[in-house]
Amino acid sequence: MKKNRKTYSLLACCLVAISLISCTQEPDETNPENASSSENTATAEVLTEPLPLPLVEPGSVTLSVYTPDNYYVPKSYNDNLPVYQELEELTGVTIDWEAAPSSDYATALQTRLAAAVDLPDIFIPQGGSSVSELGEDGLILAIDELIPGNAYYFNLLLSQNETVSRGVTSPDGHIYGYPQFGEGLITGAGDMKNGEIIDPGANMNLNVPMIRQDWLDAVGLSVPTTLDEWYTVLKAFKEQDPNGNGVADEIPLSDSWGGTNYLFAGNAFGLYLSGNAAGDFAVGEDGKLFYKYTDARYKETLAFLNKLYSEGLMDPEYATATYETSSAKIATNIVGAIASDWLSNLSQYENNLIAGGVEDANWVPVPPVKNPDGESVVHNRWPILSYAVISKDCENPALALQWMDIHCLSPEGIDLQTFGVEGSSYEVIDGVYEMTDFVLHNPDGLGSFEALRSLGAWCTGLPYIQTKDVHVAIFGEDEKILEYSAQFTGDQILDPFPSLTFTDEEQERSAEINTNITTYKDEMTNKFIEGEESLDNFDAYVAELESYGLNDLLQIWQDAYDRYMEG
Repeated sequence: MKKNRKTYSLLACCLVAISLISCTQEPDETNPENASSSENTATAEVLTEPLPLPLVEPGSVTLSVYTPDNYYVPKSYNDNLPVYQELEELTGVTIDWEAAPSSDYATALQTRLAAAVDLPDIFIPQGGSSVSELGEDGLILAIDELIPGNAYYFNLLLSQNETVSRGVTSPDGHIYGYPQFGEGLITGAGDMKNGEIIDPGANMNLNVPMIRQDWLDAVGLSVPTTLDEWYTVLKAFKEQDPNGNGVADEIPLSDSWGGTNYLFAGNAFGLYLSGNAAGDFAVGEDGKLFYKYTDARYKETLAFLNKLYSEGLMDPEYATATYETSSAKIATNIVGAIASDWLSNLSQYENNLIAGGVEDANWVPVPPVKNPDGESVVHNRWPILSYAVISKDCENPALALQWMDIHCLSPEGIDLQTFGVEGSSYEVIDGVYEMTDFVLHNPDGLGSFEALRSLGAWCTGLPYIQTKDVHVAIFGEDEKILEYSAQFTGDQILDPFPSLTFTDEEQERSAEINTNITTYKDEMTNKFIEGEESLDNFDAYVAELESYGLNDLLQIWQDAYDRYMEG
């Protein structure tokens, strides 16, 4: 039965209206300004300055939060980590944590949503349920009418960044979730404090190829910039024993994310397929979308990879590679290059080798393969990574939104979520933020991001924004990374494909078609690379994808893209 979207939109609006009537906070007697701000919450007048803190009298209000647990598993959000102790003091709001292991979270959430009762105040959608769908189904509240009077910082970002405002707006015109933002939108907390967003330029933590400079020195070659140069380097790595152990055990090119990053070779043909540019669709010169994996340039990319595979120049286990399996290989001094990976992993790979006795180990980032115009370009990270939403059962949605706004985009929240806790993970010296040894040289051997997550920073699902300032502080001792990201300016920095929103019907139909298409595409990609299927059959492969409904899928995405462009 087709759902009536007008009915759902009306229901969502009614829920917001009811919530606004019933969600008046208890006045904070310790802060008279907060008493008047509570009244403004109900009328949703546009904020012209940030709400005074704390938001409520400390300990007077509790919000329940259901979220995937910390990526740093030993420290659970359920233990109310130091960052959130600071946030509680800042806002006055007590959090009742319901953090579930990431591996179990999506399934558990779907069970709760199916029951549709006693939902937590705030939760992170996962498991195939889009925020638009949840909003249309009446399980979460639309927040667009609440934003002007309760989310000063989010409203500021929406007003100054069209990418964000378009990306968060659902097909029915509502905003249903508060996003988690990737790097590339603001320079630092000062942007939000001053009310002016400054373009930060290229990401610091880029996803790009990496190579062993010490191996290049051993074979007398330079960092490759074209496919021909990559082939020459990888062949030398295989044949000239760059690890010096007298055994032909080198893996010239490996990967750490399941094989897709090998498609970095597509850059040479103007088809961007790996790292931050990963994704199924791209925009052609005519403004229309096309499916990357049926493009003629994809065939050329596969031909190059088939050449590498057939000559033993890439990891034979590329298709099943994980961060754990690749890290183990890298640590044993047999890997010469990585197809694409986060720069934040560079020092860890190098340190593991040095700790294992390879004293001259030297991993360096490689500029992406030059495109047909002779340019090496990088893609910034996706601006919207995930959402936190307010459930229909939340008794105080205005306060929930206020709390998320402080958590994510307030100067104080940005400091907590990216730098951690002052005096522990960072210090401010003459106005400059500097990471402590707890982050840069952790006594327990934790990487910088692990150390920060152990305090509760860099959260798994709740809204926060990655800034350029914090990456400069984290990578401050690594000149390789600082110099690398600084080299990309202007036209060399490409935005990723936009974050699109879909109607309930589009979401269901897209998922139905995409399952078969993706399975077949992945299967045939591996067969083409490994030579089990001749590239002479590429047209037949395209026809098979079309028989699975590719054109219908493309139209769904085109419709969503057109809505996005219309604003």
